[in-house]
Amino acid sequence: MKSHYITGIDVGNAQVKVIIAKIDNGSFRPEIVGVSTAISSGLRRGMVVDTEETISNIRSAIEHAQDMANFKVRRAYLSVSGLHIGTQVSRGVIAVSRADNEISQNDIDRVLQAAAVISLPANREVIHVIPRNYIVDGKEYVKNPLGMKGVRLEAEVFIIDGLSPHLKNIAHCLNENNIEVAELVFAPLAASLAVLDKNQKEYGVLHLDFGGQTSTLSVFEEADLLHTAVLPIGSRHITNDLAIALRTSIDIAERVKIEHGSTAEIQDMRKKDMIDLSEILAEENYILPKKQLIRVIDARMQELVDMVGIEMKKIPRNGMLPAGVVLSGGGSNLPGFATLVKDRLRLPVRIAAPLNIDGIGLLGSDPSYSVAAGLVAWGFEKEFGGGKQRGGGFKSMDINSSNTARKVLNWLKNFLP
Repeated sequence: MKSHYITGIDVGNAQVKVIIAKIDNGSFRPEIVGVSTAISSGLRRGMVVDTEETISNIRSAIEHAQDMANFKVRRAYLSVSGLHIGTQVSRGVIAVSRADNEISQNDIDRVLQAAAVISLPANREVIHVIPRNYIVDGKEYVKNPLGMKGVRLEAEVFIIDGLSPHLKNIAHCLNENNIEVAELVFAPLAASLAVLDKNQKEYGVLHLDFGGQTSTLSVFEEADLLHTAVLPIGSRHITNDLAIALRTSIDIAERVKIEHGSTAEIQDMRKKDMIDLSEILAEENYILPKKQLIRVIDARMQELVDMVGIEMKKIPRNGMLPAGVVLSGGGSNLPGFATLVKDRLRLPVRIAAPLNIDGIGLLGSDPSYSVAAGLVAWGFEKEFGGGKQRGGGFKSMDINSSNTARKVLNWLKNFLP
């Protein structure tokens, strides 16, 4: 039988990540057969600022993954994020249509459509409409009303919207590579499929993706997406700070950050440790106290964690998420960052585990593939799990149905927890 392929493309501010997976129509056993990374230099804070550069970056990543998978990508799931993303909660209400008052799937679809009718500016459109809970004749917190008896059905939904021009721009960049956009997916939703399990989402968990120019947080509780936000700080801000402090180039500052960077939480600031940067900076006797370097990094990290704390107070769930914090994104590899988050938020913290992919080899402890892996999981659910349209201009769906999709998600969690 002919094999089926799913492709996930995560176009970030710093890198483009691509994962190609093959699924056999007979066994439904997926195998990731292509993985690739390329530099992303056409986005700023999640917005396309250079179309030609973005098209070229995507092409570079796609070509390498296609060569590895020996497969020509025609269709892909594409992540979207950035400061233009907006969220809101909406409610809809309908009368149950059947004479015996039994709630049917048609009633559920109608109430979700009613809840999705919101007022948006002409330049914005809905990306996802995510059901939170249903209310049957005043009885709240019903997760699935199908088959229940009632006269009045209400739905509370979480709506994610974005700027139409940007959504079209990022889709255009993929189309210019002769690839159809299967669906635009909000990056934190995709990543949650790869790094969070059912129990974590049920008990309460914060997922923080520390990206290149922005960071995204999403809070789940009782299996629902409770809150999400895009923060205007990423790992490149640390690089910029170091470049200014050391009076050097961005490339050299990035190397200094990778080789010597950390936060104060894992360093004894009383010690007078010195760092020799003579070779890196190509200057003789360029030696400076390590704590001077750490203070530059720590100031930016403290700012990010403070922003996370402010967002947590909006819910409010500050210090009250039993499953703690899960960190992903390339910036989460910074030594001491997990300890800083743990101390400041007073929550248990873990970094997304290393990603091992059969047939390709060890990628190392790189949690930055969580969005791309989640896009593959989203695609499996969409195409094999009966995902339905829930959105406006772009498709969305309930990500928690289907035994087949659940098996696929469990398989993916062998690689990302």
